[in-house]
Amino acid sequence: MPACGPTNQPIWGYEMRSSVRVRGVTRDTGEKDMILIGWQGISVRVPEDWTLAAVGGDRKSGYVRVDEESRPRFQVKWSQGHTDLTKRRDDYVKRLTLGRRKRPTGIEVDTEARFISQRSKPKKELVTLAWRGNECGMGLFWNCEVCNRALMAQVSWRPQEELHGIAREALASLDDHGVGGWEAWGVDGLAFLAPEDYELTKWKRLTRYLELSLQRGVERLKVARWGMVSLVLRGGTLPEWFAREQGARREVSWSVREAETKGHPGLSAEGRPRLAAIGLRRAAARAVRLGPALEFAARVWHCPPSNRMLMVESLHKQGSQVLDGVVDSIPCHEGA
Repeated sequence: MPACGPTNQPIWGYEMRSSVRVRGVTRDTGEKDMILIGWQGISVRVPEDWTLAAVGGDRKSGYVRVDEESRPRFQVKWSQGHTDLTKRRDDYVKRLTLGRRKRPTGIEVDTEARFISQRSKPKKELVTLAWRGNECGMGLFWNCEVCNRALMAQVSWRPQEELHGIAREALASLDDHGVGGWEAWGVDGLAFLAPEDYELTKWKRLTRYLELSLQRGVERLKVARWGMVSLVLRGGTLPEWFAREQGARREVSWSVREAETKGHPGLSAEGRPRLAAIGLRRAAARAVRLGPALEFAARVWHCPPSNRMLMVESLHKQGSQVLDGVVDSIPCHEGA
């Protein structure tokens, strides 16, 4: 892992900051803000009013669906190992043109559609297709030499919507692994980079709260975001809120100080874990004691432009730069 984390590191051919919120142009809707969706190594840019609707599986085999107003827009499925791309595409063409009842659907499919160049997706064996009828769409199938994944993805829309530009941009931005040991996670506009060998252990999504927790062995990482900060602080200050919310924790001991983060008022906490309290088994705890010591660190800051509060917590081995790398990768508001 890079010594100083992924600050300004090019990811998938563009910078992390610009990948989280950029503008795309379509023939029918004009300018649209685009945000990053990142899940299990899969990353894609979609319009900000498209929402992560369903996820399943894990890093080896799974799927992601992104909706707009309960209508599926973007879907991607992946599995470990390579597949026969031509056969998979031909099978999918039959599903589109015949449907489940084996009757013509009236959909026309173009298997020669080339909306993504092979040059733009190095080390990927790639086939594409497009269709139109009572439903329109663009799709692709690929085998990736880097992560050994087989992937199928598509964007669909109604004929009157004319989302060709957005579909082309979304599928062109799609990738299935990180760069330089880091990969993107993104949900509801919260996007960050994390080491690619960290595994998702838990995520929580509420009206004004979003949390993703990841783990690598005994090392742990949590990224959280709160909306409507005035309601969260309940008239108090950020240090008062942190003391109130974190004061009951027994798995770590720490000291906290005020520290600006990304130009915003914030807090920095540093300390040590209590091994028994965090549930480490005896053998794991012994291995930790014999190896590099574990450290606890956190950064919390209030971003007034977005009216959000963010926190990154890390339980890591001594000398690790994971926390700084994750914090640096988060654009907390547009233009950050």
